[in-house]
Amino acid sequence: RKAVLAVLEGHILTHGPQCTAFETEFGSFLGDNAHAVTVSSCMAALHLACLHFGFGPGDDVLVPAQTHVATVHAVEWTGARPVFVDCDPATGNVTADRIERQITPATKAVVVVHFVGIPCDMPSIMQVAFSHGLVVIEDCALALGARWDGRHVGLFGDAGCFSFYPVKHLTTAEGGMFVTRH
Repeated sequence: RKAVLAVLEGHILTHGPQCTAFETEFGSFLGDNAHAVTVSSCMAALHLACLHFGFGPGDDVLVPAQTHVATVHAVEWTGARPVFVDCDPATGNVTADRIERQITPATKAVVVVHFVGIPCDMPSIMQVAFSHGLVVIEDCALALGARWDGRHVGLFGDAGCFSFYPVKHLTTAEGGMFVTRH
């Protein structure tokens, strides 16, 4: 409460020293030279990633068929076309073989969602993405703390996106984090 009141009583409400400290601490928690930038929501982080990688009309971006609508909207808002990939019924996650079956010449990227904190098999997905020259964005909204072979999710692909919405593992009342190793 004291920390919240200090921010509310200060002259910088957003993206001030508390955000900078949180970004540093969050990146350290993830490890592997993670760089973290606070944003207003996970949706904002996903949209920022899509804009950064230049998706637009004529581009297809593979997305899980089982996900929150924000994952799809982030792609749509760039003018790119989301293409749904069926998920494994046991994990709720997309798999490398399911992704590979959906790739066409128009495919520019894949967005994976670590559904309810269960990590996707990122080494296999990254191998498929690399072989086709695809960008990989990880939606980690429900996966804070999840790891695959000791590596935190969000650090396998080109960008990771986290949520701090009130019902998430860690909340800031709202907000998100854009993460990359680059």
